[in-house]
Amino acid sequence: MRWLSLLLFAGLALAQPTLRLEEGWVRRVPGNITAAYLVLYNPTDKPIRIVGASTPIATRVEFHQTTQAGNDQHLDLSAMRRVDALTVPAKGRLKILPGGYHLMLYGLREKNPKPLAEGQKVTLTLRLEDGTKVTFTLTVEMR
Repeated sequence: MRWLSLLLFAGLALAQPTLRLEEGWVRRVPGNITAAYLVLYNPTDKPIRIVGASTPIATRVEFHQTTQAGNDQHLDLSAMRRVDALTVPAKGRLKILPGGYHLMLYGLREKNPKPLAEGQKVTLTLRLEDGTKVTFTLTVEMR
């Protein structure tokens, strides 16, 4: 009986999600490029590094960060730069939101002849550094 309890406990531990989606959406736009935004929680004791992403609605997904450019108080310039990976801290959150990190989805028209629709469900798969893949469902929203 003790072995059975240990096996059940081990199975539950393995079944725990690596990352939890607390919030997520894809911006509804009429064009060929859009962005996805997420808030991810890492319940583990180690940082989790996200090294890739994919979705059936786009030909490619890139990680970007919005940065403020310029020093002049009267100029509010922002720029985007591509980043290779994103890290969710141990027992912490990574906010992938407008004005900061975001996921750029390119080639929407190649995968979807029609524009994204409000309320449409979109799957997004994140590839972690250890080879694990985590898939979430996001909703298309006009925000």
